[in-house]
Amino acid sequence: MKNASPAARATLDQRVQYSKVFVKFVTPFAFGWLVGAIFLDAKLLSLAAAIATLGFLSGIALHAYDKHLAARVVWLGAANIAVGLAAFVTPPEGHMSFILVAIAIGPFVMFSARTEFVWLVGLGIVPIFLWFLSWATGDALFGTFEVSSSIAHSVLAPATAVTLFGTVLFVIAYFVRATRLHATWLLEAQQQSEQASEAKSKLMRSVSHEMLTPLHAISGFAEFLHADAKAGREISADQIESYSRQIVQSSTALRRIVENIFDFANWSSEDASPEKMQVSVQSCLHPVTGRFASALLDKQLHLDQNVDAELLVVANPVWLGSIFKQILDNAIKFSGPGGTISIDASVIEGKMVDILFKDSGPGFPKDTATIAFEAFERLGQENGTTSGVGIGLPLARTFAEAMGGKIVIDDDTSVGARVHVILPLAQGQ
Repeated sequence: MKNASPAARATLDQRVQYSKVFVKFVTPFAFGWLVGAIFLDAKLLSLAAAIATLGFLSGIALHAYDKHLAARVVWLGAANIAVGLAAFVTPPEGHMSFILVAIAIGPFVMFSARTEFVWLVGLGIVPIFLWFLSWATGDALFGTFEVSSSIAHSVLAPATAVTLFGTVLFVIAYFVRATRLHATWLLEAQQQSEQASEAKSKLMRSVSHEMLTPLHAISGFAEFLHADAKAGREISADQIESYSRQIVQSSTALRRIVENIFDFANWSSEDASPEKMQVSVQSCLHPVTGRFASALLDKQLHLDQNVDAELLVVANPVWLGSIFKQILDNAIKFSGPGGTISIDASVIEGKMVDILFKDSGPGFPKDTATIAFEAFERLGQENGTTSGVGIGLPLARTFAEAMGGKIVIDDDTSVGARVHVILPLAQGQ
């Protein structure tokens, strides 16, 4: 099943789950037959019940060790041998052979017709063959019976009915429940699909708006330069500097939007189990602050870092760098010219590290600490002059939580934003 499709693997897993449930359910029936047969002093019937009990217990054990094919073959095979033997050593009035009907249904429930066809057919034919053999010989293959007809009629027949109807009704009830759960799962999957579709539509609407602004600026100033050059007009150094600065700023904003979209898309398509290691907070922070050096210089922002070079956290360095990038980018965008951004790191209760980003911007509005992490939520900046698509903080929180940490926003500060990145402290710190 290594090369099977996800749907085929899911179907097989479901059949394995059925087997695990059924074998546990029928084991008490086999043990009850064993006790009853010993009480009746029916040696061959006791042997048959012992074979069934041992086979079912072996099936449970094999399932526990993930030997699922062997488990199903063993317990269904043992059931065939046990019921077949019991049918031939008890009078027809006990109706033992009718239990073979339930056993014949088992392979169609426990095995996949696509990947386990041989076992399905083989273990489906055996009980049918044993039933016809029992019918043809009148349950007298060995010539004599261990119990009388009256005992078979008054004791074995009711026990057979309880076993047969109990098993069949349990199968029906289990399938009804499984069907109901599957229907619920399908409904939830449909709702998730609709939510994903709406999220994509919202992303496209937000992206189209946010990307058009810097694109128009880039193309507009490039056209000015092109038109002046084509007309032969002399362009002053100040004009070139002004136009090129606008183009660089707009292209930087556009690049950040595209990078966030790629990060968001990569997260959505990957398993949320990153490879974590002991990493230095400062080593992950340094390339991020270096990347924003020109942006800090353009807005004359002062960056104050107070992070111990020896401070280590357990994290994925790529994801940690992405978290720092998202938060520092927001701090630069929303801080006014000449402001200050500070980054401090401290150990909390000897277990976690709190990396605090503070800026001198307007801060988060009151009671927005939760909704700020909702995808595409821009906290009233949808029509503002600050670019973005509203996925930076949600993406950063998703990365942090996947690494065993969290991100907390202080929304009770009158001036400036305070964002805490909390991650596990590396052992030995």
